[in-house]
Amino acid sequence: MKEITVRSFAKINLSLDVGACDAQGYHEVDMIMQQLAFHDDVQLRFVRFPGGKKGDIGISVRTNRYYLPTDRRNLAWRAAELMIGRYGSSWESGRLEINILKRIPVAAGLAGGSGNGAAVIHGLNVMFGLKLTLGEICSLCGELGSDVPFSAVGQARGNKGFPAAVRRDSMAASCVRATGRGTVLEPLRGIDRPVVIAKPALSVSTAEVYRGIDSCGIPERPDNRRLARRLEEDGGRDGSVYEDFINVLENYTLAAYPKVAELKERMEQLHPEKALMSGSGPTVFAVFRRMEDAQKSCRILRKQGYEAYWTRTMK
Repeated sequence: MKEITVRSFAKINLSLDVGACDAQGYHEVDMIMQQLAFHDDVQLRFVRFPGGKKGDIGISVRTNRYYLPTDRRNLAWRAAELMIGRYGSSWESGRLEINILKRIPVAAGLAGGSGNGAAVIHGLNVMFGLKLTLGEICSLCGELGSDVPFSAVGQARGNKGFPAAVRRDSMAASCVRATGRGTVLEPLRGIDRPVVIAKPALSVSTAEVYRGIDSCGIPERPDNRRLARRLEEDGGRDGSVYEDFINVLENYTLAAYPKVAELKERMEQLHPEKALMSGSGPTVFAVFRRMEDAQKSCRILRKQGYEAYWTRTMK
């Protein structure tokens, strides 16, 4: 029996800008994403079936969240299916068991599902000695979704059990600038700060937000080139980076979902260095200078009825 557990980290968007919709219905993006220490655990276990036909491999997914799908609708399942189809013809017959311990809120703009998919690809690379480079892993992840490659480079930075060549790859990073469809990645230094993430009791459709943003006025956009430069210079220590912590998707989500706007306002009242919506929402994050302030703010938000967690960024 082969087994590995991979940490699957949450992400926040320090900035997010979108361009016009192309002929295929996709928006070009320019965004800076930061990995958090807050994570799910994705355990992979391969149970051999002696005497079976090579390449005959079943998949099962379990999770501690009863409402999550455990079939092909789950990105972890599709990641396993992709890897088995690409590399599994020579593997022994057996069953791949995927057990996901979820901590990251679901459908929250934190790349929880994307990270689980990336974790399966990383895990199978280790378990079966595939010796894939981080670039090859990212290419596979890109077939699953636009946030998945970033999850892969962040996991390469944060999982000590991965091959040294993957962990030490120049692309392994906890902060990146992502352009194109989100899969062209430029590693950055990132910020080093305590963070609170909070979510109201609702879900927001990413597709709806991207459709809606085309008809929204966007009064202010981030200067991601400037933000990337400042992050590289000093990791945002002097606070100058916060003027470019702008998420243009807020222009739609905060208007369409007043509870998200209310949450952001409440988080701003806690006096963080910056509060901003992550992704298409509904999660809002707040950056603090001191962990004590982050923990206190998290307790206040929980008393107000929000799902809230304190964590910190990953270096």
